Amino acid sequence: MSRVLHTEPAEKTADRVLVARCHAGDEAAFDMLVLRHRERAFSIAYPLLLNHEDATEVAQDAFVNVYRNIRNFRGDSEFTTWLYQIVTNLARNKRRWWNRRGRKETVSMDCPAETAEGEMTRQAVVTTEAPDVEAARAEFVKTLSEKVAKLAQDQREVLMLRTVEDMRYDEIAVMLGCSVGTVKSRIARAREALRQAMAGEL
Repeated sequence: MSRVLHTEPAEKTADRVLVARCHAGDEAAFDMLVLRHRERAFSIAYPLLLNHEDATEVAQDAFVNVYRNIRNFRGDSEFTTWLYQIVTNLARNKRRWWNRRGRKETVSMDCPAETAEGEMTRQAVVTTEAPDVEAARAEFVKTLSEKVAKLAQDQREVLMLRTVEDMRYDEIAVMLGCSVGTVKSRIARAREALRQAMAGEL
């Protein structure tokens, strides 16, 4: 691709416009897409893999995949939906690779675990409450993270997409290749399983 420069801020340019520019050979537009969506790509991969290094690798591989195939993307769905499908498929492939080699799922300690209550984690970091209250909050968030990590993969997947990424049911259904009813059912089961798991902590 040839590199064509555009002066408008990336945040003011719609994804569909950037994709069209990519079709025309504008590598700067692709750079904008990466900058705009790389953190969210990681946030999709991490709850599926629970490992910072692997999630980073999957997010990077996703954009390599996007770069190679963006000329074939015709905008039948949102760019983010397409990207999330790629990230999810790559993460699932990596998990299958783990399973074939008998690797157990581990939580990386170099990245704070996201939870179904993502805002709670951020609030716990900035709180100015008394030390004993802060300690109790931090312990609760840690326990919640551990319980979420133990949910069945399909439940954790939809719960994170809905609660942390704030995606609509229909968006999740398209991304995961299932019906809206299946998405709602999985979310309901995930929330009930999490409620029961946290019952003794509340």
